[in-house]
Amino acid sequence: MTGSYVLGHPLADLAYNCMTYHFMHPVSGGLVNTNYAESGIPSEQAYIDAYCKRTGRDGIENWHFYIAFSFFRLAAIVQGVYKRGLDGNASSDKAKTYGAFARMLADLGAKNILKAEKKI
Repeated sequence: MTGSYVLGHPLADLAYNCMTYHFMHPVSGGLVNTNYAESGIPSEQAYIDAYCKRTGRDGIENWHFYIAFSFFRLAAIVQGVYKRGLDGNASSDKAKTYGAFARMLADLGAKNILKAEKKI
């Protein structure tokens, strides 16, 4: 095989990387309510601006769509972990606790769709 292959959409990958700006993970936390100036961590917009500068983009239209897609993608992954937990073939007993987390992620995805549609 020759040539280059892309596995994912670059903006979907960027949004997946930015999800931590939008929610607090029950175990690993997140960047919600972070004081970016004090922490030295760039804000989401600064992060996106740096990405756009490096990739030659003027900006990203419909950013909330990409964030929503990322939440739905992670919700599907987490739902699969939960189902394997219920079936008894998950790699961790904690998998059975993932049901509520999957719902929370799906709800966050739906909220971002409404933002994308300018309904909230």
